[in-house]
Amino acid sequence: MKKTPRSLVILGSARSNGNTRQVVDRLTELHNCDLIDLNDWQFSYYDYEHKNRDDDFIKIIDRVLNYDILIFASPIYWYSMSAVMKTFFDRISDLLKIRKEKGRQLRGKTMLVISCNGDSEDYPSFAAPFEHSADYLGMQYAGYCHAWMEGNQISTETEAKLAQLAADLSALEDQMRLS
Repeated sequence: MKKTPRSLVILGSARSNGNTRQVVDRLTELHNCDLIDLNDWQFSYYDYEHKNRDDDFIKIIDRVLNYDILIFASPIYWYSMSAVMKTFFDRISDLLKIRKEKGRQLRGKTMLVISCNGDSEDYPSFAAPFEHSADYLGMQYAGYCHAWMEGNQISTETEAKLAQLAADLSALEDQMRLS
């Protein structure tokens, strides 16, 4: 019997309880996803000499590898992902250099992306680093959802997008179960 596919949201924001977290919390209400907040971990920038190999990065990866669907959620900072998310992605280089057995385990996983900002203006280039990384790592890139807040509330349009994303996740998990 096949294992049940599982979804994980990886939150990378300067504020653990900011707008992006509100969006992620709403998604997890609509669809059963687990959550890793990168701010809960201590890991540093990529180091060519790998002197930081004993920080929390591999512990995060060990948790991530238990999931089939990875949903990266970040606010848009200067048209790109947050610094903590960028640091996480830079550290994936460790999986290509010194922890190759873990890096290979990313192959075949599915990646989705959520961006969040204070208005409806979308920056499609935001998703490009994620999409290219998924391709490079042998992951399936399954799309991008731009979310925004209106004041302190999730916008009506974002609410609809999250409902669709939850339905898409359910369908993707069903498809994985059958294959």
